[in-house]
Amino acid sequence: LATHAFHGESLKAPAMVASAETMLERWKNYEGKEIEVFEEFRFFTSEVISRTAFSSSYIEGQHIFEMLMKLGFLLTKNSLTIRVPGI
Repeated sequence: LATHAFHGESLKAPAMVASAETMLERWKNYEGKEIEVFEEFRFFTSEVISRTAFSSSYIEGQHIFEMLMKLGFLLTKNSLTIRVPGI
């Protein structure tokens, strides 16, 4: 089982490389400018997940990822709310 998990096809390395190359090409437009690294790596991570798990680009499913981010925010916000019965 573990051997199969680390097999080249299972790792989807070409899709990851393609995502990295796309990101680096986009960064060429930022020459001499600041790059918002958090946003770029969030986009890169989403792109890799999209390509490896769903065989599509992040842009095609961007709305779904945005909804998942909102859901995560709401879950975090609501988990910190103290609820007292009867109030």
